[in-house]
Amino acid sequence: MSGYIIGGWTQRPSDTSPDSFSYTMYGMVTNLSGLTTGTPQSPGWSPNTTKAPSASGKVMWTYGGGGCTPDHMPQSPASVAEIVQATDKGNWAGVDFDDECSMNVGMLVETMSKLKSINKECSYTFLAGWDYNNPGASSLGNSINQAVKTIAQSGTVNRFCLMCYAASMWSMSDIEANVGPAIDRTIANGVPAKQVILALTPAGLNQENLDYFLNQVTSKGIGGLFIWNYPAMPDNYLQQIEQALLA
Repeated sequence: MSGYIIGGWTQRPSDTSPDSFSYTMYGMVTNLSGLTTGTPQSPGWSPNTTKAPSASGKVMWTYGGGGCTPDHMPQSPASVAEIVQATDKGNWAGVDFDDECSMNVGMLVETMSKLKSINKECSYTFLAGWDYNNPGASSLGNSINQAVKTIAQSGTVNRFCLMCYAASMWSMSDIEANVGPAIDRTIANGVPAKQVILALTPAGLNQENLDYFLNQVTSKGIGGLFIWNYPAMPDNYLQQIEQALLA
């Protein structure tokens, strides 16, 4: 065993995943009140009515993501129960909580605890850029740091996934200024190194930034690397990731 894992996200339940994946995550369930993908006005598929697809490794669904609405969810015991019940009845391995809408951390911990009690896994995914690395200068960054500390202390989550990209990969100067510090900060916030997962996107990926991300994973001995929109990942880059982390 290499000690590293690879995984990724897609938005289509029909997508399969590479054999090398330990985790495949389907989403993004951004309509949090209706528990569907899409929006309240134009909902897509729901983990309430969609069973976990057959894919490599453990198959999870993602609660949240870019544009998730409304803020401060889950907001009630009923919201928590709906998440747990959907996960259980659909034979999902667990839930990835992608916090891009100021989620209710106390209720998240309660949800994660209930999922853990029925042997489901949880991950907490968040934007790990300038705001996160500068909590003294950013109220958003301060709240993300507090969320990571609280969730880490609860012992209810299996992984913390650090999104170190935007619509495409950051510039190398932003990568160098933020990726390593975000990993170090997460560990300092109480997360064991092997529970830290670095995440990238195929958009804007090149040899230089891929090499940098892989080096951060191996030099800091963290858990592994996840890929947003993995169906768009060029085969040669996926092979390099597999060789660097799984060989």
